[in-house]
Amino acid sequence: MVKGIGILILALFIFASYACADERDDEIAALKAQVQELSKRIEALEQGQKASSQTPPPPQQAITKQPEAAVTMEKLASRLELKGRLVTGYFDSGKAGSYPAGSFEAPDAKLQLSFKPDDINKAVLRFNLNNGSFNSVDYAYLDTNLEKLLGLSFPLRSRIGRIRLDFGEEVLYNNAVEGALPTNSASNVDGKDEGLQVSGKIGKAKPLSYVLSVTNGNSGTGSDTSSAKSFTGKLSYSILDPLSVSASYFNSGSMKSSSAEMCIGGLSARPSNALRWSREIWEVDLRYDFKKGKNPDPPAFSDSKAILRFAYGAFSDDVSSGAAVSTERSGQFGFLEGVYNLTKRFYVAGRFSVIDLDSDTTVSLNNISCNEYQRYSLGVGYRLTQNVLLKLSYDWNKESGAGVDDADNNLLSAIVASQF
Repeated sequence: MVKGIGILILALFIFASYACADERDDEIAALKAQVQELSKRIEALEQGQKASSQTPPPPQQAITKQPEAAVTMEKLASRLELKGRLVTGYFDSGKAGSYPAGSFEAPDAKLQLSFKPDDINKAVLRFNLNNGSFNSVDYAYLDTNLEKLLGLSFPLRSRIGRIRLDFGEEVLYNNAVEGALPTNSASNVDGKDEGLQVSGKIGKAKPLSYVLSVTNGNSGTGSDTSSAKSFTGKLSYSILDPLSVSASYFNSGSMKSSSAEMCIGGLSARPSNALRWSREIWEVDLRYDFKKGKNPDPPAFSDSKAILRFAYGAFSDDVSSGAAVSTERSGQFGFLEGVYNLTKRFYVAGRFSVIDLDSDTTVSLNNISCNEYQRYSLGVGYRLTQNVLLKLSYDWNKESGAGVDDADNNLLSAIVASQF
C-alpha cells in the first residue's frame, strides 16, 4: 500500500515536471515570435531610413536679390547733377594792386550741386570755394518749369531763393573760365539777391526773351531791412541771326543804411552818411558774331570766327534822408570787347572799359579812389582740351580825378581755367 502511494507520488511529480516544461516551451516560442516581429519592424524602419537618406532633397527656390536698392541709387544718380569750375595761376600787379609781390592763387573755385525731385523742379546750390576756403553759398534756389507744370503753350520758368540778378551782357560770363579774358570790365555790374525771378519767351520764329525779378535789394543774406523791394528787368532780341540786342533795368527801391546787392565797379556802399538811399541802373548791350558757329557761347569756348560785344549804361545813387544832396552819385559806364579765333585752339581778345562819374566826387572804384577809371585789357587763350584753357593777359588800369594820381596797379595774369 505504502509502495503504491510512493509510486503514485513519483508519477505525479514527473507529470508536473513535464507540464512545467511544456509551459516554458510555449512561453519561449511566444517570445521568439515577438522578437522575430520586432526584428522585422526594425529592418523595415532601417530600410525606410536608408531610402529616405538616399533621396535628394527637394530643389530650393533660387533666392534672387531684389534690385530695389540698385534701382533707387540709379534713380538718385540720374536726378543729381554736379558741375563747377576752377581757376588757378600766377598773378603779378603794381604796388597799388592786389598782388604787388606776385602770387600763385586759386581765385575762382565754384562747385554747384543740382537735384531734380521730379521732371518739373530743380534745386540748385552753388558753393564758393575760392582759394580753397569755404566762403559762402552763392546760389540757393528752386527752378520750376512753369510751362510743364501749368500745361502752357509757351516757355515760362521761375526761380525762388538766392539767385543771380540777370542784368546786362557781361554778367552771363563774367568769370575767368567762360570769359575770353581772365579779368572783367572796369564796371562789371553784378549782383546776387534773395527773391523771385520769372523768365520766358514771346513768339516763335524770333522770340523776345524776358527776365523779371523782385528781390530784397539790400546786401547780405537773411531778412530784409526795408519793406521796399528791388526790381530787375531784361529784354533780349535777336535782330539778325548774328546780331542780338538787350536792354536791362535795375531799381533797388528805398534802402536804409545798408549796402546795395547790385555792385558797379566794386561800389556797393551807401553814399556818405546816407540814412535812406536808392540805386538805379540801366544798360544797353549789343553782340555780333562773325561767321557764327554752332556753339557761340561761352565766349572762351566759342566756335564763331569772331565776337564783338558792346555795352553802355548809367547809374545814379539818390539820397532821400540823412545826408546832403551833394553826396549823391551818378555816372556812365561801358565796354567794347572783341574775340578772334586764329585757329580752333588759339584766340586773341581785347577790351576797353570805363566808369566815369558826372561830378568831381571821388569814390572807391575797384579799390582805387578816383573819379574816372579806365581799363585796357589784352590777352591770348589756348584751348588745351575741350574743358581746359590756358590764358595770358595784361591789364592797363588808369585812374583820374581832382587830386588823384594814377595808381600803380596794372596786372599780369597767367592762368589755367577748367570747367566740369
